[in-house]
Amino acid sequence: MDTTLIRKFVFTAPFRRFTLKMNDDREFYVRHPELISVASTQVFLIDDKTQRGIYLEPALIASMQADEERT
Repeated sequence: MDTTLIRKFVFTAPFRRFTLKMNDDREFYVRHPELISVASTQVFLIDDKTQRGIYLEPALIASMQADEERT
């Protein structure tokens, strides 16, 4: 996935929570913009489930979805 699109989601005001779905069906919920950092070649985020940092390869991100209804 193009990191420009991910960066757009992160910097949209007001921030809308979203989920990144990986090619291997893992999902990462991003509930706050301070929990994700997007560079041109990698994405770093704090996993909502484990509260641990994780680097994601943008090429392995299958899709992104706004997730406004999740609590």
